[in-house]
Amino acid sequence: MLNLQDPLVQIGITSAVCSFVAVSSTVHRIYVRWGRLWADDAWAVFSMLSLFCQIAGVFMRVSNPVHLSPLSRVASYYIMAISFYTIIWAARLSILFSIIRLDPDQDQRRRLFWVAGLFTTVCLVLIAQLFWVCEPKPDWKKALSPQCPLDKEVAICQLISDIIADVILILAPLKLLAGLEDKTLRLRLMVIFSTCIVTTIVSLVHAAYILTLGGSKVVIAALVEDCISLIVCNIPVVITASIRLRERTQAKKVTEHSTFMKFASRAMTQKETRFQTTAFSLDELASRVTGKPEVEINSSVFDLVTDKRATGTIREERTSTAKDYFDA
Repeated sequence: MLNLQDPLVQIGITSAVCSFVAVSSTVHRIYVRWGRLWADDAWAVFSMLSLFCQIAGVFMRVSNPVHLSPLSRVASYYIMAISFYTIIWAARLSILFSIIRLDPDQDQRRRLFWVAGLFTTVCLVLIAQLFWVCEPKPDWKKALSPQCPLDKEVAICQLISDIIADVILILAPLKLLAGLEDKTLRLRLMVIFSTCIVTTIVSLVHAAYILTLGGSKVVIAALVEDCISLIVCNIPVVITASIRLRERTQAKKVTEHSTFMKFASRAMTQKETRFQTTAFSLDELASRVTGKPEVEINSSVFDLVTDKRATGTIREERTSTAKDYFDA
């Protein structure tokens, strides 16, 4: 029986549930983009692989740390801490390269490539900061579940870099979206790319835990922030694919209805033509038997067909009026 009050169990459950959703969204993204893969998809895959490393580090701590050597316990912490940064920043690079892939402006693309280099540098600096803060304090390594006591410096650097990066990701596609004539599509894409703000909100919670509570709450907040970052970077591709699938389904229904109407129209035309041919053949036969002029009989048949068409027109007008009534 699991003890849900145990911090290690809470960390394990959080990692398993959140990671499942994040990995599923990434796999779906790769399935949708298969055959058209680009740099943004590569960064999403790199973020997912980093998440696998984090899962390994988490369950090294959760399973039974007593059976691990002190070096292995410290290594599990560093695996979790380093993968925390690589997951988040790889996910941000995936979003950034999605914008680069869509933007036709070469100057804007060049500037965004410089931003990508900046993101990579920030990630490496934050990882290096982790070592220069933790290594001078060796006491934390002696614990059964070692966790470096991160100070305000780390929290402030994380928070500032997260806010600046997410603001850049929100502002970067605005020039691209401003050129779209379709207002509905523009609004839809703005909402999709604005989901980056969710990562900022979670990072605020993570930073608050570092500055106040510490302990297992920091780890849980970090795990949630990682998984949300990976999910957010997949949202533009997944939602766009869902919208396209819905539009194709609707278009297929319209096409099937149009095909059926064309077939029905052709069937009615052929039936009417056969009716007229049979009528004229009977007229010719009757004229020979009775001796009456063929023109007289033809005029009677023509009147019958005209009455039939007039009746159909009236029915169509009534149907149209009924539709207008219900639409109103």
